[in-house]
Amino acid sequence: MKSESGSRLRLALALAFVLPLAAFWWASAQAEPLRLAPPSVESAALITPPVDIPEQKQELAVSAPAAKTDRYNVVVLGDSLGDGMWAGLYHVLRQDKRFNVIKKSRVATGFSRQDYYDWNEAVREIAAETKIDIAVVVMGTNDRQPIVENGVRYALFDDNWREVYKRRVDDFTATLQATGARIYWLQLPVMRSPRFGADMASFNEIFEERALANGVDFVRTEGLASGADGSYTAYGEDRFGRTRLLRAEDGIHFTMAGYELLSGKVADAILADITEATAPRIATTAPVMLRAVEETTATPGEAKYDMADRRPGRSDDWLWLGATN
Repeated sequence: MKSESGSRLRLALALAFVLPLAAFWWASAQAEPLRLAPPSVESAALITPPVDIPEQKQELAVSAPAAKTDRYNVVVLGDSLGDGMWAGLYHVLRQDKRFNVIKKSRVATGFSRQDYYDWNEAVREIAAETKIDIAVVVMGTNDRQPIVENGVRYALFDDNWREVYKRRVDDFTATLQATGARIYWLQLPVMRSPRFGADMASFNEIFEERALANGVDFVRTEGLASGADGSYTAYGEDRFGRTRLLRAEDGIHFTMAGYELLSGKVADAILADITEATAPRIATTAPVMLRAVEETTATPGEAKYDMADRRPGRSDDWLWLGATN
């Protein structure tokens, strides 16, 4: 009897020790792995459960009335800076359950090379399959290239090149406006390379001009992720005032802290507009007039890309260290 009682006691003690360990192992196996950034999928709207955050992070969310329960699709379009802005907006807005942040950006693309990727056709397909309430656009880092249209080749920034490029920007904008979306076009930030930065400044002039003409919000990045004099700096204050590494080593892209800083500026504009209106509105009631470019006839054998030209621009590749840097 004593032996049997002792066996039962040992069994009970063993179960008391093993069962909690088994329960802990099972719970761990079911847990979601920690993610520092949302997974890279082409078009998924990502929603995560609430996470405890410092009080200052909640400032963006409380600027809109708490009673509002509208849902908004925030669609991010552009090159790999667009990829980063998508991740940044996802982080900045994830506590506000009114927003789905949707990635429709694509690396190594722009408006110059429709033979490689045609954004004007792509945005029509995106608009047909995705409800767009708010569009965030960042483009231009891959567009330092000639444009070939109707067999004619135009050199970067010459008059004909500008006419074609502006028409493509207008066409792209008109498609988004036809959906009723509110559009926020991001100013390209300061770059480390003076030559590359000067070209990006030229693109900013075009984007700001067309934003004004088309009634689109142009979101300035001046003073963000830059030195006191507006020059390039790798380190600076993040959106909470902490000194952080803000730029990637290529001198073009950003760290997540940098993208959150830029995204905070866009989010402020979005939330201010939603506070003033019950829903995103069309930026202009007048139709956008797409500007025609006079067609010219190409001489046989002229104005074609050779094989070297077939390589798309890679200024937005995360590892790109081009000669201008």
